[in-house]
Amino acid sequence: MIRLKNILPKAFLIAIVEMVNIDGVEKTYRLLNSIGIELAEIEGPGFEGAWEDDINYLPICPFGSELIDFNNIYGETPHQFSKLMNYANKLKDESEDPWNFPALSSVLGILQHSYTRRRAELAQAKIYNVGSKSAINNIKVYNEQAIEKAGITQEYVDELLEHVFCVYKVEYNQKSNI
Repeated sequence: MIRLKNILPKAFLIAIVEMVNIDGVEKTYRLLNSIGIELAEIEGPGFEGAWEDDINYLPICPFGSELIDFNNIYGETPHQFSKLMNYANKLKDESEDPWNFPALSSVLGILQHSYTRRRAELAQAKIYNVGSKSAINNIKVYNEQAIEKAGITQEYVDELLEHVFCVYKVEYNQKSNI
């Protein structure tokens, strides 16, 4: 049952499914990116989560419980989500700078990454999404190119993902007040 208190996140997830059905994965991907960027512009410079040196991580999965509930409603992850994630991963694989893409463990990682990346840019920093973990099944996903570019090891990212859901390496372009 969808309760009024959590209808908005579920409506957003249904909107993603419907957008893929109506306009396809490319436009839906662009929309999720645009939403993340716009939210970051509203929020301003900075980072969510916790820190360990120059590693920023999210100890909880954004919308994690909503994703779990949503999958329970559908009985599985909607195929539209998989199509979007496959499209995003294809863009990463074909890119000359794959380290700038997210390590996707859920479809909302597309929005989360554009949001986090833009807030980092506003804070005069660059981020590398080196790994994430699914709230649904705890599967860990890595961006090997980002790990290499960040100068850390997958083993280190893996250790962090035992206790967190999303890991970013942060590099400041210049001294920032954030």
